[in-house]
Amino acid sequence: MLQHIRYKLFWFLDGIKGSKIKKHLKEIQEIIEHSTPTVYKAGSNKQLNKLLMHSIEHITFYKTYNAAKRLEDFPVINKNIINANYNHFISKTPHNEGTRIVSTSGSTGTPLKIIQNKNKILRNTADTIYFSELAGYKVGYKLLFLRHWNPIYRKSKLINWLQNTTPIEVVNMNDNDINNLLKAIEKDKSKKAWLGFPSGFEQICKYLDKTKSAPIKANIASIIGIAEGVNTYTKSRMQYYFNTPMVSRYSNMENGIIAQQMKNSTHFVINWASFFVEILKIDSDKPAELNEYGRIVITDLFNYATPMIRYDTGDIGIMDYSASPPFLKHIEGRKTDVIYNTKGNITSPFMMTSVINFIGIKQIQLIQEGLKTYTIKLNCSQQFDKQEDLILFFKSALGQDAEITIKYTKGIPLLNSGKRKMTLNKLIS
Repeated sequence: MLQHIRYKLFWFLDGIKGSKIKKHLKEIQEIIEHSTPTVYKAGSNKQLNKLLMHSIEHITFYKTYNAAKRLEDFPVINKNIINANYNHFISKTPHNEGTRIVSTSGSTGTPLKIIQNKNKILRNTADTIYFSELAGYKVGYKLLFLRHWNPIYRKSKLINWLQNTTPIEVVNMNDNDINNLLKAIEKDKSKKAWLGFPSGFEQICKYLDKTKSAPIKANIASIIGIAEGVNTYTKSRMQYYFNTPMVSRYSNMENGIIAQQMKNSTHFVINWASFFVEILKIDSDKPAELNEYGRIVITDLFNYATPMIRYDTGDIGIMDYSASPPFLKHIEGRKTDVIYNTKGNITSPFMMTSVINFIGIKQIQLIQEGLKTYTIKLNCSQQFDKQEDLILFFKSALGQDAEITIKYTKGIPLLNSGKRKMTLNKLIS
């Protein structure tokens, strides 16, 4: 009952303010579900052209690009470039009214603060509603939000109550915490949704496996993993224990939701309604070849306060152009997370997800030290006795000439954000 009231109240408040979120939501739905080639062809994307014209006229950094005729004529930027020219990226027009500042913690790179104008804020809200509904969530459902709640992300108890959000701390979460959490959500019969770090969900699933638990009757409507890659074990076990498919969302703090998996699918539907997405070569600003891993570069179509044109997210992926509109076939995380084999090719993402088949491994991290040298950090139980088999498995993926060292540890350290890296490329970093 209370969830229904929250749902009605949310849309009532939007209605008396002009139904701005609802209008954005309808536009997003129309573009993504009934899009034409114009949304992913730079020259005919009206929203993109409007943004470029605004940026040339009102943003100091882009004034020198007044002769630019195509998106490709604009430079590729990144966090370092924005930070070094921060004041030159900020609009001085009325678009800055009703703005907010969003921050990234910098746990996997450089910290960044971005100003968002009011229309961008509304667009992000509508994006979140649309993609959450694709996964089964509706406004008003209780949201079980599992992440590291550092000061940047914490909200007051009143805001959490109004938004029906239960913040769950992933750092130092132990078996007792998980047990108490599961008891609480089973007791609560209302509709609920999981949102959070896949490494935290994996920990919950391993606890349930260990305790030989039956599926949890918790009325879970959707499960969305954010900020980290989702392995096949976590995806399948979350579906088993909570009776709904788990999807992975690709987003960041500075821009919003860029892409998300559909239920029971591995590819990512791109948010062409709010972003223009390019895949550029790893070592140049030229477009990547078909089926080639490249840098994910986005243009935020709705941020006029701090325009982000051809922004290098730092992530790697593959675009599938055979579909209309194109989608992201793979997202491999940041460049420093990508592992290369001994021949210099990017390894398959299934390499790390298959490690779950080795009984006794609690946590694992693969580190590329050099062109052909690797370290495997292992946190495992006494059951694990397959060290040689593990090395042979990784050699089959990395190359028979790979030099692999295993180091045992009591735990893989978390980043400041609470995320845990399964891979780390020291050669790149």
